[in-house]
Amino acid sequence: MNLSEEKINEVFNLAIYLQLMGVLVPNSDIEKIKDVVFSTHEFLKVSSKEEIALKLPQMEMILHQMTENFIKRFPLKKTIDEIAFNWNKLFKEGNDPFTYGITFGWLEKQMDCSKLYNYNYVPYHFNIGLYCHSGFGSVEETFLLQDAFSTLIKTNYNYNILERYKNILNDKNKEIDKVIYTKISDLKFEICSCSRLTIISFYSFIECFVNSIGFSYLERNIEVLEDIEVDILKGLKKNSYLSLKSKIEKYQKVIRKDKTIKIITSDKHQIKEPFLSFFNKYEEIRNASVHYSPSKEAIWMKPKDWVKNANEFAKLSIQVGLEFWKICYEELDSPDYLGRFEFDRLYKVSEDRLNSVNQIEIEISEAMNNKLEK
Repeated sequence: MNLSEEKINEVFNLAIYLQLMGVLVPNSDIEKIKDVVFSTHEFLKVSSKEEIALKLPQMEMILHQMTENFIKRFPLKKTIDEIAFNWNKLFKEGNDPFTYGITFGWLEKQMDCSKLYNYNYVPYHFNIGLYCHSGFGSVEETFLLQDAFSTLIKTNYNYNILERYKNILNDKNKEIDKVIYTKISDLKFEICSCSRLTIISFYSFIECFVNSIGFSYLERNIEVLEDIEVDILKGLKKNSYLSLKSKIEKYQKVIRKDKTIKIITSDKHQIKEPFLSFFNKYEEIRNASVHYSPSKEAIWMKPKDWVKNANEFAKLSIQVGLEFWKICYEELDSPDYLGRFEFDRLYKVSEDRLNSVNQIEIEISEAMNNKLEK
């Protein structure tokens, strides 16, 4: 490859880098960037060597001007050429970054991402939205946590309806006929169903969160970890899978700077709250709900008992997540990307989401009524 070809590739790679940053950074002038990238590609593709030699310096200057602020805001860890190659590689490997985004772990290898989100910690596999999704992102434990709070909200919502309905029936001294009995039974079913799903969902969130902490630490430190530590963070021990209880105890020993165990879960005499209740009581209810057997914990309960268990386990799970986080990352505040594990705040967000959905239903009903009136 002669010098002119190297220079052409260097300039074109600036355009590729510009494309990446344009779809990544919110409020970028994406239309202008698209025009510049497209025109650069077309010019280099169809123009003669003489034309390219004549106009390349001007094109390079424009591209440097357009990329300068991005580079200042997100200092490079790799060269522009390397970033362009890696960006193109995602497409060649069959990925669809514009639809599914890119992982934070991939991006942080290319550049300093500390100013991309106002988070004190971002999981390695956190998915970053691009183009129309720029500025947004998510990761599995986030929507599992949202799932859990969503089912908790519905549990309490339905239980509140049941209590109000019972009060109305009592006020009217109404006898419970077959129709009313069916209505009450339907409500009780919804309450118990949502309660079971709440316990399953919060347990799933904790398992996902613990796995996420382990995976992120593994990916970011794999070069300095011993083989046994790698296996532990993969959730393995002698080719067998570690239980959630074991992961909580073993992960902290790998992740903590002093390599000590602060949360003991393997010794029934040393395990403390909130882990004691999480594993000794509620894990049994969760297991019975997932793969029931008459020999397991009873899941035939009154709605009132299910609601009590669902709310208790929800708060307990948040405590478990927070305690595990604090032990692994003592130097950090509670994780921003998970609402800092502030229960009331997370509950309110989920409550607002349900109200928003209900409002949509009202709008649809009003629109249908207006249509009928016409």
